[in-house]
Amino acid sequence: MSTSQRPVTIAGWPWIGNVFTYRRRKSEFLSHLRDDGRALTAFKLGGHKIILLKRPEDILHVEQRNAKNYVKATMLRDLVGDGILMSEGEKWRRQRRLIQPHFHPGPVAALEALMLKRISTFLTDLEQRGSTPIDLGIALKRLVFGIVLEALFGETREEDFDELLEPMITVNEFLTSRFNELLPLPLGFPIPRYRKFQNAKSSIDRVIYRYIEIKKSDLADGRGGGDLLTKMIQAEDPVTGLRMDDLQIRDEAVSILLAGFETTGNLLAWAFVLLGSHPQKLSDLTGAMDEDAVGAILDETLRLYPSVWAWTKRALDDDDLNGVSIKKGDILFLSPYLVHRDPKLWPRPEEFDPARWTSELRESLKDERKGAYIPFGLGPRTCVGRHFAILEAKLILTEFLKNFDFSLVNPDALRPDFKITLGLRDPLWVRVQKIKSDSNRASGGES
Repeated sequence: MSTSQRPVTIAGWPWIGNVFTYRRRKSEFLSHLRDDGRALTAFKLGGHKIILLKRPEDILHVEQRNAKNYVKATMLRDLVGDGILMSEGEKWRRQRRLIQPHFHPGPVAALEALMLKRISTFLTDLEQRGSTPIDLGIALKRLVFGIVLEALFGETREEDFDELLEPMITVNEFLTSRFNELLPLPLGFPIPRYRKFQNAKSSIDRVIYRYIEIKKSDLADGRGGGDLLTKMIQAEDPVTGLRMDDLQIRDEAVSILLAGFETTGNLLAWAFVLLGSHPQKLSDLTGAMDEDAVGAILDETLRLYPSVWAWTKRALDDDDLNGVSIKKGDILFLSPYLVHRDPKLWPRPEEFDPARWTSELRESLKDERKGAYIPFGLGPRTCVGRHFAILEAKLILTEFLKNFDFSLVNPDALRPDFKITLGLRDPLWVRVQKIKSDSNRASGGES
């Protein structure tokens, strides 16, 4: 007979549970549960009981060692359908086989010229603004979205950019609010914000399906570019020999767009917040703005502000987490934000310190501390686009810092916004100044 105990559920209001506390101050509420001394703690959001995972070994078990027993439990399927972000089982494995090869380091490195071209245009536009403050958060998202769009579709029209950007922002906000609903209603219910979501989704679909037709026509005429959409149309599963139909291609394209611009845009915004708030550390780092230094900045930024700060998994069958019983149907809450700031796992966890990223630390996170640093997830569901995101972020940060100085206009007003992704609640106003060529930080001179 099992001696496993069930997770303790904290007290809350009848029916609604802890929903108001969770909504008002997510990080404080969850950090308190993380540090309460229990192996696992459960809380309630409306009718849902949520079990918070805290220990790296439990995260490793759920995400890797027994990953087949846990499936995603989020509202993202409302937008991305059965794309690689949300599909499960054999369908997910088939999609992974079709998609993953295009995001290996080699194919991603081939996109560097595309990225640098867009970055160069961005920096030129930035220089022409002079000393006028700019909302760098929005500017970075527009830059990243343009890169993702061109990687996906090839050359695009400016109107496609405008037609897609606002709807992508709308659906991100809607899906966040839907997760917090006590009783989610059917999407067809006549509520204004539901209609706004459906309109945004229709706008996204209209552009994607148009490009699917364009790419298929090009292929029929003997033309075909190196864009991801064309590669998805041509991709053939090496196991089954099957190809993706238009709906599956649409779902994958939406997944790439959603994951590709929101997450990297937020990563870069937080990097600038942290560097702008620690000018001495920026000064120390920019003396040698090499790949290792930029990599350390991004790793430390992802530790403090992981782009996807939390997600949920649902148990398909009973399980045991080091003596604590998990039942079929239980919903588990995993949060890189909490694990990365756990004082039991990280010295000075709230401090921004890129210098902590030594080779010894990196090796330990691959081995005995696996599960303590999970900005891209862990195990078979590790983010397929991580190489793309890191290369893109490294190039943008490097080119910016070797060409511009900057200062934050409103550092005290910058607060985290815990939605599906971890962004900024307020505009990131900065002043930028072009570095004179004779003092350019780049070791090779001018960009």
